[in-house]
Amino acid sequence: MTSKKPEKSLYEQVTTILNTLQGKTIPSYQGLHAFWLNPDTFLKASLYGQRLIAPKDATTTPNDEIKSCCGSQEKSVPQVKSSSPVKTEGCCGTQEKSVAPLDTKQSITTSSQLTTKNTVTDCWPSGGSGGGNPDYTSEKRSDRSGIIIGLRGLSPFDGNIFPKLLWDAEYVATAEQIQVIANWIDADCPLTLEEEKINKSRLLTVASTNSVLSLARGEMLHQTSTNTTNSDRSDVKGLTIRKEISSLSTEELATFREAINCMNQYNDYWQDDRSFDYWARIHTNSCQHGWEQFLPWHRLYLYFFEQKLQDYNKDIALPYWSWTDYSDENKTSFNNLQFDLGVLPDAYGCYLNAKGFAKLKDMKSVNGSPLLSTKEITALANITKKGTIYNSGLRFLKAASISYEIANQNGIAVWTEKINAIYTVLKEVNPLWFPNRWPGAMNHTTGISQYPTKDDIKLILDVNSFEEFGGGSVYDHHYGALEKVHNGMHNFSGGSNPNYPDNNPEWVKIYQELNLTTNPQNIDNPVSGWMTDNRTTAFDPLFWGHHSNVDRIWTKWQELHSGTPEEMDAVMAPWTLTVKDAMSVKKLGYTYMRDSVFYKVSNQVGLTKFNAAPATVSQTTLDAHRKAEIVLHRIQVGNLQNATIKVFLNTPNASIDTPTANNDNFVEQFSTFSGSCYGGPGHCNLPLDNTRTFDRRPLNHHEPRNYKIDATAAVQRVLKNGDKNITIQLVIVGINGKPAENAVYIEGVSLNFMD
Repeated sequence: MTSKKPEKSLYEQVTTILNTLQGKTIPSYQGLHAFWLNPDTFLKASLYGQRLIAPKDATTTPNDEIKSCCGSQEKSVPQVKSSSPVKTEGCCGTQEKSVAPLDTKQSITTSSQLTTKNTVTDCWPSGGSGGGNPDYTSEKRSDRSGIIIGLRGLSPFDGNIFPKLLWDAEYVATAEQIQVIANWIDADCPLTLEEEKINKSRLLTVASTNSVLSLARGEMLHQTSTNTTNSDRSDVKGLTIRKEISSLSTEELATFREAINCMNQYNDYWQDDRSFDYWARIHTNSCQHGWEQFLPWHRLYLYFFEQKLQDYNKDIALPYWSWTDYSDENKTSFNNLQFDLGVLPDAYGCYLNAKGFAKLKDMKSVNGSPLLSTKEITALANITKKGTIYNSGLRFLKAASISYEIANQNGIAVWTEKINAIYTVLKEVNPLWFPNRWPGAMNHTTGISQYPTKDDIKLILDVNSFEEFGGGSVYDHHYGALEKVHNGMHNFSGGSNPNYPDNNPEWVKIYQELNLTTNPQNIDNPVSGWMTDNRTTAFDPLFWGHHSNVDRIWTKWQELHSGTPEEMDAVMAPWTLTVKDAMSVKKLGYTYMRDSVFYKVSNQVGLTKFNAAPATVSQTTLDAHRKAEIVLHRIQVGNLQNATIKVFLNTPNASIDTPTANNDNFVEQFSTFSGSCYGGPGHCNLPLDNTRTFDRRPLNHHEPRNYKIDATAAVQRVLKNGDKNITIQLVIVGINGKPAENAVYIEGVSLNFMD
């Protein structure tokens, strides 16, 4: 049994950090030597007239007489925020102590500062205080401590007047190491674990507060959020994001599959709208094709199905399948005489996990014998171990050396007991897979077909009129350019069944031996995949990714063109909504993105600098995106100073002095427009959330707003310069050109990529 390592106190962590940073050689530090190893020295000593650990009271010094580096007696003078140098007694003479300039404009936190009226009780409900929480704006003890100032490389320990701390150090302190020391100081420097346990709640508060402050100053990196994309978007009142399916996180994909799997449990109940097949039958009975309602009808179809999924989990969004990502891989899958060679996103493939394997290996046939042979079980175990994903059930069976078989059940072709069991388990493991799907070529005679490339989609997007793009009106109905491509992808997705008599001479004999007649619409063994038939297509889960991509391309076309269908007031059955209601995806509450990275920001403290950890996006996203944007979510606008926000990429040391001209890493700068509050107490607080169904008022004038920044060119520049990851930096500058501490309060930053 291994022994548990003894817990280290904060003070022990501090000494370990400083020992590590300093290294083997310890300078004299004007006679203080390794001052951090002696608590009494550390807590009371000064260097160049600067207390290494500031006294608890910012205005007084508990020890009136403190030995300076020159041996004189002097009182520690508290630092005062100022834009001018301060005369202080330095080492052996008067020195000018440079203090980092700060925006000296007073932060207005209540309307009473601007009125001579008597203060009244703030009895009206509000959503919260604008401009952050005052508890975060007061200077902390650690901020006044020389050891923290020095480790941050700030004046006077910045090398201009006095040497940097630590002297002759082997390593530079990280933001995380500095925060540990700051937490210890702000917790009143406990020296033992016992002291820490007594003040546990204070320690937790200090650690949380200091972390927020370090992030707001850009000293620590804001990490990418680990929440699902739409959980973060919900928190900042954003649109639901439909992402490319390969960009879904493990959690997002698992939740989507869980919802589809749950829907499948109700398929025997035809009128239950929780059933997956219930929604598939809507397409069977009501779908619109070959005219102008094709695009708006399917948009509403996706919308209502997505709403049902969000009843299961509010953060689910329908992913889209970007066909062109797979165009190179599918060149040969189309132009040949073989079926079932097409490539689809892995999310829609079939595979076997440990749970599914355990279920299969113990299965018995109806006569009580093992369903699978020892050889087949061994093959399935190897497939499970490798985790290989297959684009069709037939490819899976081939890899396991299991023959595909059908039987005659009352004159109808059905899967044998073994095949039915395997396919049932595969669909349970991944409900996005569908057994009657053989993606690839369809024409057995010529092997000629087509698959859309990026250039093909670009040509479609260049079409000017909606009629040519989306289809003709009821008076002159015809297929539009986008639907033509959509048709081809339906056929590719379903493909031809390699084990059907019309497609394979060997299966003519098998049908004869089983005394079966061919039936192209047979449920278990049809001539083609269900995606090829508009009456059955929506039973295949791939349908929803396919049509989300159609809707995304239309959305992109709408950004470029203004055309609409002719009959805008036409009602689209089975719903009561009109064509006009389907014109805006934003009004339906969603948008499309290839991928999105979100950084949560505390709105309780004003930003002076935002410094992001690298955005975790795939190389495919970096290569394929059409547009990149940075969004600052919910910037507060009431009762705040105006400021300029400078935006950089991959510039972790960005400051107000970082040049913007001829700088490849500079993105944009813009100004906020806020102002003082002249109402009564609470008038400029954040407004209440709109939760009333019939509240039709517009946005409150103090509702936090979003800023969108087109970062496409800047992202391309840094990638072209060899950077592999993207980081974001924001620098906040007051209108006086100096750092501003109380001007910008936001709730999040996102980096978004669109196809």
